[in-house]
Amino acid sequence: MRSEAGVVCGLDCGKERRMEVIHLKAGENVAKRKDKVSAWYIVQEGNVTLRHEFEETTLGPNAIIGILEQDWFICDYYASTDVTLYVFPCEGVNDLKQFLAAEPKMRRIFLRSALLQRHQLFCAYADMYHKVRQFQNLSDTLYEEYVYLCARSKVEAKQSLDVANITPLEMQHKAENWEINNSNSLIRGALDAYLNLMETDEDLCIGSIMEASAQMHRIARGIREMTNYLRNNRDALFSQVRSDLFHASLLLQSGVKARGGDDGEIKKLIEKQLGYAKELGIFQEELLVSCAKEYASNTEKETAVDQECKTDLEYILQFAGYEGDKYQEMQELFVAYEKVKDADNKDEAAYRLRKQVGKVFYELYWDCFLQAVEGRKKITPVMEMFFNFAYIDQGFLGEDKTSELYQLSAHLDMCASDHVFTIFRWLRAVYEGEKEPSKNEFDMDYTAYLNDGLRRGEWTKEEVARRKQDQKAKARYELENMFTSVNRVTYGNITMFSPVLCEKDLFNSLDKMVVTADRIEDAFNTVRKIDYSLFYRPMLPRTGTSDLIKNEMVMEEILPDVILMPNAGTRAMMWQETASVRNDTPARFMIPIFTAVDLQEAILENCGRYRWEMCRKIQGVRWNDIRERSLTSDYYDYLQFYRKNRELSAETKDQIKGALARAKNNFREIFVKDYQNWIKYEAKGGFRLNRYVRQIMFTYCPFSKAYRADLKTNPMFADAIGKLETNNARNYKRLQGLYEKYKREGGTITPELRENLNFYQM
Repeated sequence: MRSEAGVVCGLDCGKERRMEVIHLKAGENVAKRKDKVSAWYIVQEGNVTLRHEFEETTLGPNAIIGILEQDWFICDYYASTDVTLYVFPCEGVNDLKQFLAAEPKMRRIFLRSALLQRHQLFCAYADMYHKVRQFQNLSDTLYEEYVYLCARSKVEAKQSLDVANITPLEMQHKAENWEINNSNSLIRGALDAYLNLMETDEDLCIGSIMEASAQMHRIARGIREMTNYLRNNRDALFSQVRSDLFHASLLLQSGVKARGGDDGEIKKLIEKQLGYAKELGIFQEELLVSCAKEYASNTEKETAVDQECKTDLEYILQFAGYEGDKYQEMQELFVAYEKVKDADNKDEAAYRLRKQVGKVFYELYWDCFLQAVEGRKKITPVMEMFFNFAYIDQGFLGEDKTSELYQLSAHLDMCASDHVFTIFRWLRAVYEGEKEPSKNEFDMDYTAYLNDGLRRGEWTKEEVARRKQDQKAKARYELENMFTSVNRVTYGNITMFSPVLCEKDLFNSLDKMVVTADRIEDAFNTVRKIDYSLFYRPMLPRTGTSDLIKNEMVMEEILPDVILMPNAGTRAMMWQETASVRNDTPARFMIPIFTAVDLQEAILENCGRYRWEMCRKIQGVRWNDIRERSLTSDYYDYLQFYRKNRELSAETKDQIKGALARAKNNFREIFVKDYQNWIKYEAKGGFRLNRYVRQIMFTYCPFSKAYRADLKTNPMFADAIGKLETNNARNYKRLQGLYEKYKREGGTITPELRENLNFYQM
């Protein structure tokens, strides 16, 4: 291993300058799941941990991070010690082949790393597979024992326990036994002989690496499947929502004690559950500690106290703090609306009730929101359903859909990521100052809204200054403006819209309709894989004050925030291209949390709108000035003067005329349709656009390297691809020289600068 590490060190001495050295402190991220793979990282010194939710794998010197991935990292990697890494720009087999052709002595290192990492991943897979089997067996055994003790104690077993419905996992990405055995035998006894053979031939070496990479990618996805299975089913044994086996067993114990019976066997069952839970290692420590305290407290109690049962509507109204006339009026309104909720838009009474409910719902939401965020009341499962899905009562959904929604509320982490928010989580982020309020339907941000109120005499300067710092006022503004407007529009049928979730809107099972963070990210990544520059923006460097780079623009990828609206709707929206007047803030996309429409199509369409609006924002008042060449100015010029364009045929001009008529002369919407065709068809060699539009698209929305490689021989794209890659190579060479000079002056190549270099290699 030491001699092979010395080969890597040799690259830093000047022969191959594409390799760059970076140093990370323990705990720092190397790569995060869902990050774009634009480079591989070779561990030179120290250790990096590959993290799944319940499993971790340590990667030591000469390990290559990224070799198991394809387009996006599917695992998290962080430095478990201080580490030194070599950054190797690589997006796939073509880059790998080019590099190993130039550096044949690296074949052995790369192949050895791939095989060892594959073996480690097989071991992690086997451990996870054992954990899943253990969980399945324990769930069955413990539930059967619970049912037996209920029968023996002459107590009816609690109905609708999730544990009774756990089914064995059917793997989509499975490792075969022969693959694991083959890897074991290779690593234990035949590795050196195999490496000696494979490093003699470039194609043999690359083929073996990519074969191992494909296996690793599949196995990593299999581990992800098992992780999701355990995460989605573990609440059946232990959870905070109290529909689990543990709390059912506590209730059984309380009932037996209340009658003066012997609870000894039940105590053994509960202690067994706690012991097995700790052994499985899939539960949060805080949860198990809390459950253990509940058991101790329950054991000390003489009798159990039954909680008063209320309708969910009554519970929500009480949570809001309503009482007296207010409580009665609200209850009567929602009960009345429940009776006509399914009426069509021609029913005058139903229409009036929908309008009334639409007004009071957001008032109720705000009052409940304050109770929750100010810590006055604990958020229960019913309130999770209200806050995130606009659930009011079982009468609006029916028993089956309510049960589905209840189960879903226990897995809200599926609808959350760094860039994906439920409406409650988003409002809370605004309330806590993590996010700024969105624009209102008049395209005014919070500051513009306040200044407009000042101009109209609604507020004094002092009041405006106070409101700018008042996080509660910001959250209220977000609820009364963005939430109310977007909720109605994303539903897709304004005349029939009601903010209350109703059964008629849920025409499929919730697990098929729910929009998860993974579904959203996969849809965005499908577009980013083709249009690699989609979310990149030119920015001034955030770090470094050297005259060499402080005014040198860098390309930075800023992914959008997605807010899930609490409705079952049919429309997604690109609400705003940035979060504020600053261009370094994320766009905001709004999507219904339940939808039956094609999510991929909806996101692609709104990516087109984002492309247009982002260009308009950057260009400002010159967005349509052809003297300032840009996507919008070129496209505006094309549509404005298409009749005089000699490059367009008479048939094409007729098509443009028809498109303008259908779009009511909205140039952006015509661009969006062309953008959809660009991504769906043109990227794969299917021609849908005229030559003039194709040229505009390739100039401002170029395909990624992998797609360009497939289109290079196509005469429709050959010239444009050649110009783009020549220009990118020129920019890369200039920046590389500039950054080398910056390093010699004592500067550090930050992740931001590395990303800028990588951009010109995509």
